[in-house]
Amino acid sequence: MGLNKNNNRRLLFRIAKNNLLTKKLSSLFSALSILLAVVLVSTLSLYLVGYQFAEQQILDKMQHVIYLNVTADLAEELENDERIDISIPYKYNDTDFQAGDVSYHFTFFGSHDGPIETYQLAEGAAPQKYHEIAADKAFLEALKKESAGGLAADSDSAADSKPASGSDSALDSETTNLLGSTVTLDTGNGTEDFIITGLTENAQTPSSYSIYVSREFAETSGVMAQIPFEALVRLRDMEGMPYSAFTTLVYQIAADYGIERPNVNTNGKFEESLQRGNSGLLVVLFAAFLLFFAGGLVIYSIFYFSVMSRVRQIGQFQTIGMTPLQVRKMIRREGWLLCGISIPPGLLLSGIIAYFLLPEGWNLKNYGTVCLLVTAAACLIVQFSISRPAAAAAKISPVDAAKTTGSDRAYSGRSKKRGRHADAANAAAPWQTVSPAQITSRHRRPLSPCTLARLEGQSSRKKWWLTTASLAFGGILFMVASSWNASWDEEAFSRDGDFQKGEYVLSYLYSHTAPKTYGITDMQLTGHLSKDLERRIRQIPHVKDVLTTRSVSGVVELDGLTFLLSFYPITKEDSEYFGLDAQGNNTYEYLAGHDAVLVTKPDLYETLTGAEFEPGKIFTVRYFDGEEHTAELEIAAVTSESVKSPLNAPDEFCIADVTVEKLWKDMNTANSFTISAEDYEEYGLQIEEDLKELIAGYDDLSLFTLREKILEDSGNIRSYQTQIYGLSLFVILFSIFNLVNTLISSFSARKKELSMLESVGMEQKQLHRMLLWESFFLALPNLAFTLTAGSLAGYGFVRYMQRSAGYLHYHFPAAAVLLYIGAMFLLPMLVSFLCLKSQDKTALVERIRYQD
Repeated sequence: MGLNKNNNRRLLFRIAKNNLLTKKLSSLFSALSILLAVVLVSTLSLYLVGYQFAEQQILDKMQHVIYLNVTADLAEELENDERIDISIPYKYNDTDFQAGDVSYHFTFFGSHDGPIETYQLAEGAAPQKYHEIAADKAFLEALKKESAGGLAADSDSAADSKPASGSDSALDSETTNLLGSTVTLDTGNGTEDFIITGLTENAQTPSSYSIYVSREFAETSGVMAQIPFEALVRLRDMEGMPYSAFTTLVYQIAADYGIERPNVNTNGKFEESLQRGNSGLLVVLFAAFLLFFAGGLVIYSIFYFSVMSRVRQIGQFQTIGMTPLQVRKMIRREGWLLCGISIPPGLLLSGIIAYFLLPEGWNLKNYGTVCLLVTAAACLIVQFSISRPAAAAAKISPVDAAKTTGSDRAYSGRSKKRGRHADAANAAAPWQTVSPAQITSRHRRPLSPCTLARLEGQSSRKKWWLTTASLAFGGILFMVASSWNASWDEEAFSRDGDFQKGEYVLSYLYSHTAPKTYGITDMQLTGHLSKDLERRIRQIPHVKDVLTTRSVSGVVELDGLTFLLSFYPITKEDSEYFGLDAQGNNTYEYLAGHDAVLVTKPDLYETLTGAEFEPGKIFTVRYFDGEEHTAELEIAAVTSESVKSPLNAPDEFCIADVTVEKLWKDMNTANSFTISAEDYEEYGLQIEEDLKELIAGYDDLSLFTLREKILEDSGNIRSYQTQIYGLSLFVILFSIFNLVNTLISSFSARKKELSMLESVGMEQKQLHRMLLWESFFLALPNLAFTLTAGSLAGYGFVRYMQRSAGYLHYHFPAAAVLLYIGAMFLLPMLVSFLCLKSQDKTALVERIRYQD
C-alpha cells in the first residue's frame, strides 16, 4: 500500500525525525557543526556592523565642521542657510584653574541638546545669566570635600539670579541639594560666586572639568570676552555624499559668509566615515566561506555515511511504496530539522556574545538583518551538502537493499574492483560487505593487527578519504596560518614606515582628527624643527645621524572639488622619481620649469577626492606662509609606480624644490626629524631621555620612538596572530567533529565483527594494536597532504605577502607542526581506546548477538 498523499508530508517528517533520533551521535555532530558556523559568522558580522553603528551614533551627534573666529550672530545666522541643519555658537577657554585636587575650565555652548550633542544635563536647566553655571556632580562633590564653605545652599539667591555672599554653610550630602547652591570659583581676575542651575554626570573622570557658562558670561567676562566665537555646524543631506563633495561644500559655505580658509576645521572622523571602504564586509565574507565550507564538508560526510548505513531501511520503505522522490525529500527534511535545531540557538548565542563584546553597537534592526542573512546562508549550505547523499539514497533499489548486510560499509557503489583481492570483492553482491576476515582467509594471509587494520581501511576507503579531505582542508589552512605567524619579524614590522632609517621621529604635534585648513603650515612657521635644533640633537652622545623630511601643504581646487594635499619637494638628485614609467613628462627640468607636479598614486586619490588627475591639467592651490596666496600648478605626469621613500615621506604629489622656494619662499618646510643611534640596544634609552629633556621647552613638538612603536605593535601582532590561529583552529574543529563521528560510527558498525575476532582467540592487546594501526593509517594520508600541500601553501602565501610586507621572512613552523602531528595521532587513538573500553562493559555473548 503506497503512501497516502494527504499525510505524505507529515509521515516523511516523522520518519526524518526518527532517523535523527536513531543516529544520535551523527545528528549531534551535524548540529554542532551548523551551530558553531552560525555562532562564529553571526558574531563576527554583528561585531563589525555594531562597531560601525556605534561610530555612526557618535557621528550623528557631532558637528561636521567648525568655523573659527566668527561672531555669535554669524554663528546663529548660519543656521538659516538651507544647506545647514544646525549651527551652535561655541567658546572655549583652555586655561585650567585649580580647586584643591581638581582642575576646571570655562566653556560656552549655545545649546546643550539637539542634533549636536554638546553636554547632557542630568538635572536642572542650562545657565542663562552671568553668574549661572552648570557643572559636573563629581566636581562639585570634590569641592565640597575640599572646603565645607566653598558651596552654600541658597535657593532664594538662586531664584533672584544673584550671587550669594557671606554664606559659610556646608552643602548637604544629598546630590539634589546642589541645585541652587553657590560656588566660589577663580576666573583669572579674582574669584566670583556662581549659582548652580544645572548638573551633568560624566561616566569617566576627566583631567579637567568643564564649567558651562551663559552667553552673557562668555561675551562680557574678563576670562572669555577676548576669545572669538566658533560655530559648530552640521550640514544637511550628508548621507552618501563623496568626501570631495563634502569638502567643496564646506569651503563654499565659508566663502559665502566671508570666513577665511584657515578658519575652516572639518571633522576628521566624519571625513574618515565618508572614505570608508568595504574591508569589513570582505573579512566577513571570507570567514563565512571558510566556516560554512568546513561545516558543509562535515555535514556531507555524515549524511553520506548515514545513507550507507541505512540501505536496508531505505529499501524497505521503497517496498511499501515510497518513491525515489520521497526518499530524497526524507533526507532533505532531516537537513531542515537539523537547521531548525541548530540555527536558532546559534543566533541567540551570537547575539548575546556580540552584545557583551560591544554593548554600544547593539541594534535590533542590525541583529535581525544578520540573522536573516546567516539563516539563509546556513540553510543553503546544509541543503547543498546533503544533496548528493540524498540523490544516492534515491537510487537504492529494494533488490540491492535486500542483499546488504546493514553495515555502513555496504554502500560502496557498483564499480568493479581491481587489485589483489578483486575476485573476493567482485564475487560479492554490489551492496554486500566483504570483511577483512573473509579476504584474509581466502588468500591464506597471516592475521596480524596491522594487516586487519589495513584491510579495514581498504573496505571503507571512501569513508576514510572523505574524513581525510576534511582534515586536510583544516590542516592546510592551519599550516598557512602557522607559516605566516612564524615568519613575522616584530622589530622589522615596527620599523616598516617611519623607523626605516632611525629609532626616533621628532615631529610637530598635529592632530589628524581635528585637521587645520593648511595642515601643519602654522606649526612650520614657528620653525622649531630648525638647523639649530638639529645641531643640538647631533651633540647628544651616541646619536648617529639626523635626517630631515620636508613637505608643504595646500588646498587644491580641481574639477570643482576642494581638498587638502601635502606636496613632497624633490631635487635634481632624486633620479628614481624621474625614471618611473609615467604618462606625461616627469623630468626634473619640466617639473621645475612649469611649476608642475608628479602624481604617483592617481587611482588612490581619485577614489579619495573624486577628482581626475591627468597630465596637462591645471589646478589652483591655495597656500599659506603667514598670508594666504593662490597659485596655478600643472599636473606634469601620473604613474601607478612609486618610490619606496626611506623616511616614509608623503611623496604621492612630488614638486620641484625650486617651485617650493618660489611659492613658500624661505619658510622652514621641515615636518620631521628621523634620528638614528649608534648602538640602539645599548644606548637607546639614554638617547631617548636626552631627547625628551631637549624638547621639554617646545609645546608643539612630539617625540615618537621605536621602543614605543614596538610596545604599541606587540599587542596588535598578538591580536592578529590569535585571530588567524583562531579561525584555522575553528576550521580544524569541524574536521575533528567529522573524525570523531567517523571513528565512533565505524566502531559501532563493527561491534559484532570485533566480538567475533575476540571469540576466536584475538586478545584485548591485539585489538588495541589493530585500532592503533587503524588510527595510524587514518592520520597518515592527512599528514601527508597537510605537510606537503600545507607547507607549499604556507611558503607561497608568505612569499606573496612579502610584496607588501617586508617584515615577513619565511620560517618553517616546526613547533606548530609537531603539535599538529601529535594531535592527529593521539586523537584517533584516544577515541578508539575509549570506544573499546566502553564495549568491554558488555558481555561477549551479547556483543556477538548485536544487530544494528
